[in-house]
Amino acid sequence: MTPTHPHPHPHPHPHPHAHPHAHPHGPQHGRPGHGPAPEHDTGLAELLDLDAALGAPVLAAALDAASAALGTDPRSAVDLGAGTGTGTLALATRFPGARVHALDASPAMLERLGAAAARAGVADRVRTHPADLDGDWPAVLPGAADLAWAALSLHHVSDPGRVLRQALGALRPGGVLVVVEMTGAGTREPGDLGTGRAGLGARLTGALAAHGYPVTAEWTAALTAAGFAPVQRLESAFTASARTDEGARYLALQLARERARVAEDLPADDLAALDAAVAALREGTSPLTLTSVRAVWTAVRPPADERPDERGADERGAGR
Repeated sequence: MTPTHPHPHPHPHPHPHAHPHAHPHGPQHGRPGHGPAPEHDTGLAELLDLDAALGAPVLAAALDAASAALGTDPRSAVDLGAGTGTGTLALATRFPGARVHALDASPAMLERLGAAAARAGVADRVRTHPADLDGDWPAVLPGAADLAWAALSLHHVSDPGRVLRQALGALRPGGVLVVVEMTGAGTREPGDLGTGRAGLGARLTGALAAHGYPVTAEWTAALTAAGFAPVQRLESAFTASARTDEGARYLALQLARERARVAEDLPADDLAALDAAVAALREGTSPLTLTSVRAVWTAVRPPADERPDERGADERGAGR
């Protein structure tokens, strides 16, 4: 079995909470909700949309955990680093009484998200905000939120601890932050990626690791340090199979991106085999499957939290 991941982010951003081997969803047009981002990567946008469709079991588990931690449906939610809007649409659909604020640094992604919200019939409850998670993003919110959502975006920020403290302040007492990350436990089968070239998957994984992929992060300690309590963690997984049209397209897009990333690192025979693997996926003749495991944290802002900095954030929000 060959460890791997579906992560399309072009630039890893290591931080003190990162595992030694780097993270999916990764999805990022550049970096979700953080810094300048290329606006022309339609292949990445498609990959993220496919990731959302195939990752429905993980999304459902995260929403169930959020609902259980809140104990009631939220009236307001914020998606931190919304990307193409998987989390935003899921929140708006699961919680029909909630207004959802989608934050991202990419105008193109927000435009795509807005169109998707209109198609889903939830545009009247979705608001998009251009915002950098490394900046004063809580200032764009109209008030304290019941639920904050950070799926595969938090590891990209320059100071995760600061963003977590901002998230704590942006929530009402008793509000919940949900964080989703890759665990690094994804596997591809077969190990030769269906090419007959023994060890190809392992060599691809090693070359990607040398560039910091996949990116993973462990947030339990950081969430606790930021003031959240209780903090709970669960794991959920999904499988993408080349036997389905969606799975084959997803795997082909991902493998092609990874092949480009390691073009200077692998021998010509391995690169040719990767090209053949991508072609087989596109032709519908590949046996490839990918299982991706993700961690989901639910972190509660304690109802009795009276820290001065957080009171100020709540009062600022209540005044808008």
